[in-house]
Amino acid sequence: MNYIIDFFDLLLKPIDFTFYFNKTKSKITKKILYSNIEAPTLTLNNDVHIICDIPNYMDVSLNTTHTNIKSISIPKYQGSMITLTNYENLDQYLKHHFNAKKRSQFKTYKKRLEKSFNISYKVYYGNIDKTEYDRLFTKFPEIIKARFDTLRAEHYDLAVWDRYEQNAFSLINTKKACLFVIYDNNNPISISLTPVMGKVLYGFVRGFDVNYSKFYLGFTDILLQIEWCFENNIDIFDLLKGFFPYKNKFTNGTYFFQNLFIYNTKSISSTVCAIFKALKLKGFYFTIKLLKLVHIDTLYHNYSTKKLDREKAKKFGENKTEFNYTIAPLTVTTGIEKYFEPIDINTEAYSFLKKPTYDTLYTSQEHIAKIEVYKETENSYIIKGVKTSYKITCA
Repeated sequence: MNYIIDFFDLLLKPIDFTFYFNKTKSKITKKILYSNIEAPTLTLNNDVHIICDIPNYMDVSLNTTHTNIKSISIPKYQGSMITLTNYENLDQYLKHHFNAKKRSQFKTYKKRLEKSFNISYKVYYGNIDKTEYDRLFTKFPEIIKARFDTLRAEHYDLAVWDRYEQNAFSLINTKKACLFVIYDNNNPISISLTPVMGKVLYGFVRGFDVNYSKFYLGFTDILLQIEWCFENNIDIFDLLKGFFPYKNKFTNGTYFFQNLFIYNTKSISSTVCAIFKALKLKGFYFTIKLLKLVHIDTLYHNYSTKKLDREKAKKFGENKTEFNYTIAPLTVTTGIEKYFEPIDINTEAYSFLKKPTYDTLYTSQEHIAKIEVYKETENSYIIKGVKTSYKITCA
């Protein structure tokens, strides 16, 4: 029988991790990341255990004393990471990776966010109240889904959300994971779950309230995490698989994920099966490498992108949730309170106005508490600020 296990699922379940490994070590820093020599010894019969997606900068030691238990390692695709050992602090890292203009932009995003809302930052590591944990893990998938609905896409993690919700509370309280949260008053607007192993932080899953997207919460969040890494002597911030624009901006290194095929040499079926599957995987990625040399991967990517767009249009077309609007500055708003109805964007009926209202705050740099919102018509609304006012027209 074949057992296929995701390495990062094991990070969420320390007992299962112990079943397979008694030690892990960073090949980059030479530091021990994990050690447990008292764990039960791994034994196999005719089975093959396949551990998927182990970062190849990590030297793993199988939890067994049996010489008949062997393994084959096969590299797959690339991951990305930030190696922090060459820098003393966040400022030094930023100066090395970004020009003055970009560093200034990062500060602007954070400054304007804090100027418009009552912002606070919290890192839960070693202690989190169960009531707050439950509240955050109710909000967490909601903001992920809301954002991906606007992208007309699905998020893989939502389909397996139970594995996060059921394990993260224990991991946070035992310092095996962090939860980074940005609050507007008491409302969580950005949440990131990041497991920890030794001196490595793993950027697992993150989400932010799409209503605040004008303020580039993703950048503020990742800088918060990098700063925490420096403060807690973390050597590597692993951003895992997938190449996204925000990752490309921050990473300074790549590595390969690998599959580990564990088998019993005393079993012919176990040995043959492990070797066959390992060679099959190796052949697959060798073929991919050859195809990339003649740019077949580009043609396939273009084809798959168009196919995905068609599937999205078919699946999401009838349930389109996109809200279109235009924003224009107003020069005269004196006396509008006499003619138009004041409304509260925090009510469900007018919650669709949150994003356009917050968009205006990014430009006007006014605080949310000092603006007033009025309904002009069924399709137009007025945002009255102390210094600047705007008209929002719904398409």
